[in-house]
This record gives sequence, C-alpha cells and structure tokens, in this order.
Amino acid sequence: MSEDVDVVIIGAGHNGLTAAGYLSRAGRRVTVVERLDKVGGMTSAGYMIPEAPRHLVTPCAVEVIFLKRSRVIEDLELANHGFRTLDTDPSYVYLHPDGTSIALFRDPKRTAEDMARLNRDDGKAYLEFMKLIDALMDIGLPIMMSEPGRPEGGDLAKMITALVRNARLKNELVGLTNGTADQIACERFQHPAAIALLTGIAAGAGPIDDDGNAAAYMLFGLLHRLGVGKPIGSLQSLSNALCASAEASGATVLKNAEVTEILVSDGHARGVRLQDGRVIRAGAVVATCDPRTAMKLTTPGGVERRLMVRMEHAPASRANVAPLLANIAMSKPLRLKRHRDLRHDDADIDRAVGLIGTPEEVRMSFAAARRGDIPKRHAVSVSPLTNWDPSQAPEGQSVAYVYVPAIAVDAREGWSPELKDTTMRSVLSQVSEFYEGFDDEVGRFVETPREREVRLHVVNGCVTHIDFAAMRTGANRPATGFGGSKEAVPGLFFGGAGAHPGGGVSGIPGQIAAKRVARALKRGSRRKRR
Repeated sequence: MSEDVDVVIIGAGHNGLTAAGYLSRAGRRVTVVERLDKVGGMTSAGYMIPEAPRHLVTPCAVEVIFLKRSRVIEDLELANHGFRTLDTDPSYVYLHPDGTSIALFRDPKRTAEDMARLNRDDGKAYLEFMKLIDALMDIGLPIMMSEPGRPEGGDLAKMITALVRNARLKNELVGLTNGTADQIACERFQHPAAIALLTGIAAGAGPIDDDGNAAAYMLFGLLHRLGVGKPIGSLQSLSNALCASAEASGATVLKNAEVTEILVSDGHARGVRLQDGRVIRAGAVVATCDPRTAMKLTTPGGVERRLMVRMEHAPASRANVAPLLANIAMSKPLRLKRHRDLRHDDADIDRAVGLIGTPEEVRMSFAAARRGDIPKRHAVSVSPLTNWDPSQAPEGQSVAYVYVPAIAVDAREGWSPELKDTTMRSVLSQVSEFYEGFDDEVGRFVETPREREVRLHVVNGCVTHIDFAAMRTGANRPATGFGGSKEAVPGLFFGGAGAHPGGGVSGIPGQIAAKRVARALKRGSRRKRR
C-alpha cells in the first residue's frame, strides 16, 4: 500500500504537530505518524499510576515559557481548541535549609528586594545582572527564532539594533556566554541562597560546570518578561490543541503508526515505511524524533557513511548525566512547612516551583552522576501541580512533579528496581524536609533515563535529544552540516529538540522546519515546471 502526500512528519510531539499546523495551513498535504497511541511525546500526560488512577501524570515537562514567545499559540489559534495557561507569581522560589527563601517574581525589582533581605549587595547585583540578561535576550531571542543562516529581515534588524545598543556590554556578554553557570553565579552573588537560586535553575539545562551553559540564565529574562505559563489540564492540553488545530486545517494524524524505515533512494528521502507495511511517499520527511534515532531508520546504504558516523557521534547525555523524573500522587494537599511562615510578605510560594539544593549539593549531584554514583543529597525542583490546577487530582488530594536534573544514566551497579526505589526514598526524604504531604503518598510514576530511552526512543534518555552546548547551536545542531539552510540529506529535515534552537516547549524547531520544507517544496515545484 502507498499513500502520496507532500510532507510526512515523524512524531506527534509538540514540534511535529506545530510543523503540521503551519504546513497544512499553507495548503500542503501533511501526514503525521506517531509510534504511541496518543499524541504529545515529551509533552504528553496521562493516568499512569495504578494505585492512583485519578492523579494525572506529566512525565517530562510541565511549563510552556518559551512557547509564549514563539507565536505558535496565536498563529495556530490554540485557544479555539481549548488551550489555556495561567501564570503564578512568584514562578520559582529557592528554599534554603534554614527556612529562608528567595522568590523569583515577575517584577525583577521585587526579586532583587527579596535577595537584599539576605545580602544587600546581592540585591543590587541582581538588578545589574538583569541588565546584562536583558541585553542577551535582545540579541539572542532573534537568533533563537530565526532559521540558522537565513534570519528574517525583522529578526536581523532587531539583533543588529541590540548589538549596537549594548556595545558597551560586549566583554561582559562574552564572559557570560562563555562561562559556566556556577562560575557566573559565584562571580556576581555572595549569599549561598542567591547562588543556589541561579544554579538550581541553570541545572535544568545541564551540568552547571560546562563552559557556555551560563546562557541558560536567559530563562530569568523570559520569566520576568513573559511569565512562566502553566497549562490548565496538564501539558497534554497543549498536545491535544495542536493536534486539533492541525487536523482542522487538513492534516492527518496517525497514531500507533511506528516508522521502521525512512525511505532514501538516489540520495533523497522519499517517504516512510510503517511497521504494518504501509508506505507513505512524500516530497519531504520531517523527523521530530531524536535525530540519532532518525538516522538509524534511514534505508541502509542510502545515506553517505560519513554523515551517519557524524550523527552517531552527536552527544546525548554524554557526561552520563540526565534527569530522573517523578510524579508523586498524594492523598492530601502539598504545602511548604517553615518557609511560608518565615516569609515577610504575602507571596504565595506554595504555588511556585520549589528549588531545593545548596550550591554544594547541586555541584555534588552532577559530580556523582558522572561517576555513576547516587548522591545522598540532590539538586531537586518540585512543581506542586495541583496547587495551581486542582483538576489534576481528586478534590483535596495532590500530585507533584519532582525533577532531579542530575542522575546517572548508567549507575555504577546498574539501575535495578531496588536502586530506583532507594534513590526515590532519598529524594523524597530530602524534599519532605521542606514540604508537608509527601508522607501521604498513594503512588508514584518514576522514570530513569534508560526507561525514558525505551519509552520515547531518545538516546540515553536525553530530554533535549542532543546535548546543548556552545558548539551545538544554530547550523551545528544536531551536527555540523545538518542544521544549515540546505539539508544534509535532500528531502530529510529535522524539527525536534535536537534541532535549532534546542529543547524546551517552544514549538520553534517545528516552525523552522515548516519554513524549510515549504521553501524546498516550492523549489521542487519550479523544477518540475521547467
């Protein structure tokens, strides 16, 4: 059997569905194929705890900060398909062991005032730091939004204007973008709580001692400018809205449709073969899955060996570090203990994402993961989902998303059920020092990196598909020659977290892939007319 379409998209995650929405609205015949029985991929949710069948589990991501900048919500009219978000203020709060806290408010001045309570100089330093972050945002966001090598006129003008306006900050910006997150935090701040706020947020983007990862501090600018973006009804509501939008504009979304081969002949991608034998022929193939997985699916011998080897060497959790992700279902509400009572204001920090881990604990978490060890104390963030959206659990009960950014992909003794349970006991013991409610657990969903690799076909459980680094951005993402304006394998495009600008729920890789495909199909049509 064969089906002819303009574009076949592998993966019905948020980037695949975004690309489908843009291309189908442009009049292209689009088919999306998804291996699982539901849409969403890493932006899915479901009832996955047998002991707690009415507690909603979000396995991989819970916020849409970057999506609020990309115009996907407006362009694809997601509000018309039921997508809603809310913003908590503060969005994040660092919880120090002594009961003090620093809240990250929408207003940077209020955040600085919170820091100044612990150290007056840190309050002043934060406002100076935000001037630098604002400059980085003005320069960096147009680059993030643009196709590598082909910036649109408006984005290019914004970037040039920002470069000229912030010329005096050149040396500081170079230092920020080349430095490690840990180094920058320690350079600019003094109190351990202020340093921990920064390193705790940066840890979500990878090891805090990698050169160039201080660029993760752009997140502070986004939170101040845009807010955090909490989906009502879990992140599955985004995937469902994207799917409905794409289908309303004419796209076809096939579930339980696993790709066994990306058909490549005469050096050109020409469609996909599904596990059930169906062949979908297309003028373009967009792989939004892990790019290393995608390349392995190409017809044997169809792609130049050098390119296959280059992609195979693209880093995915190369340092043996990846997140451990857990959802904990509880029979009672989740509340902070001392920290709320010791606040000097009326900030509702129970609804904020709680960052736990002193600077030393954050550092040791990454060091232990690299060795294959499990530390006794962890860097942890706790998203109390039902404190801002009670619909995700039965009335009066709760569910929390617990993100441990640094855990060993391959533990020294291997990830046995016993080690997994021991690790979660240590994590929950630590967070219970800060929160009330975890003692009332009724069930949990926990996924190690290797389990995530199996469930979602992502190498080493890497949530960004390809490690994010200074040399893995723009045209060099996922690998040199694959991210430029001309595809390395004609007809095969990458549009997931492994493509520019990288991970996070933004839809931007899907947007960029749609632009590239539209241009390539137009070129092909012109050649045929000749």
